[in-house]
Amino acid sequence: MKYALGCRPPRSARYRDVLRSWSITMPPHFLTSNFRVAFEEYFKPDQQRASVDNLIAYIEEVRGMSEERRRDLDILRPQDTTQEQIDARIAAYLDKCYWQLAQFYRYSVPCRIAEAEPSLREVVRYAQTKGGKKDVAPELFLAVAIHKVPGKEEEANALFSSAFAHFDEHGQPGLGPRSELWARAAWARLLRRTGKVREAEAQEQTIVDWIVSHPAVLTPAKLSILVKDDGDEGVLGNIGEYPEVKLAIEKARQRGRSTED
Repeated sequence: MKYALGCRPPRSARYRDVLRSWSITMPPHFLTSNFRVAFEEYFKPDQQRASVDNLIAYIEEVRGMSEERRRDLDILRPQDTTQEQIDARIAAYLDKCYWQLAQFYRYSVPCRIAEAEPSLREVVRYAQTKGGKKDVAPELFLAVAIHKVPGKEEEANALFSSAFAHFDEHGQPGLGPRSELWARAAWARLLRRTGKVREAEAQEQTIVDWIVSHPAVLTPAKLSILVKDDGDEGVLGNIGEYPEVKLAIEKARQRGRSTED
């Protein structure tokens, strides 16, 4: 299961160590969730761009590596002896690389999610080939990546619909609230743009309902960053001032003050 994107481990000095190590060599933990958090919280935009470029180059290197080199880097394990085992291990490793690259694009400043489409298609393809429990996060990321691309609106809508139908019915521990709200907002935006206003309003209300139920989780500023886009109107245009949201946040603040007293 992939890292819960809406949840973060505590900040610590190891993130700063990660940042320093990247400029020297490819750190052994660059595919971990801790590194992804460091990328978002500590890397400057130029360091983020360099990280993306380095990971792209590394993926190409892995694809063309000799078996000996892959074993030196522990990409292949001692028990990988048959060609089938080797191919499966490399495919799984590249899947991790592509997913991390997609998240780098997502959390870059400014956001570069549209550039993640090829990587996300690799992740979705691998999941479909492997089978097993459905992970909606890559499908939602892909839907967001293509939802503004002319000619791909129908595919994006189908991805959003399928992934959120599964999420709403079964849940998804690996999909945190930040990514859920971010993707729902993009879907609502797409629905409005394609004339499906009533469906868009339903997604907007789902966003509002979540915030009202969890008023202390995300600040109005963070909510705005997650769900707002240029040209937004109505609910998404100024989510922090929406009456239900504003009232819930104010009540949460009052409860916080009462607890302190």
